[in-house]
Amino acid sequence: MARIPYVNKATATPEAAELFTKMEANGAKVLNLWRMAAHSPATLPHLVRLGNAILAKTSLDPKLRELAVLRVAEVMGCDYEKKAHALFGRSAGMTEEQIASVKSWQSSGAFSEIERAVLRYTDELTSNGQASREAFAALEQHLGGHQEIMELTVAAGYYGMLARLLLTFEVDSEGSNLNSPSQIVGRSGGSTPG
Repeated sequence: MARIPYVNKATATPEAAELFTKMEANGAKVLNLWRMAAHSPATLPHLVRLGNAILAKTSLDPKLRELAVLRVAEVMGCDYEKKAHALFGRSAGMTEEQIASVKSWQSSGAFSEIERAVLRYTDELTSNGQASREAFAALEQHLGGHQEIMELTVAAGYYGMLARLLLTFEVDSEGSNLNSPSQIVGRSGGSTPG
């Protein structure tokens, strides 16, 4: 059970209520994450916009992004993100074996060399706040350019921040009530990240 009450349309600021209405109109659910984040109405739309950009407007391979998000969730122990992003991972082409093996990727044969480089980089960012020169160099060998490395870093940082919010406020997962990414992002494929 959440540590503080969720914000709903009736208790939200007019701006947050309007954002919730737009999410629903686009076919997305207003996730508990956003209902909790609405306690900071000045930052809520920016959190949503950054998530939209990460999910729909970057050049980073979505499979690599979801691999990183799932690893952030694993390292931080954030079941909410694990459940939501397993859906995104499947949609991006991750296998069930890969999703299950994110926890112990170092000993798994389920990942390619580039995927292992992404996982190592993500581990270091999440655990240490920065990646080593070796992890950076390994990633640089595989990705198309500096833009993708920056996008991966922003994605890992963003989902680490969301995990801190979700864990600190003990946000309840929608769990089995979500069965596709479109329920999270809506029809356009990029309206509300979770």
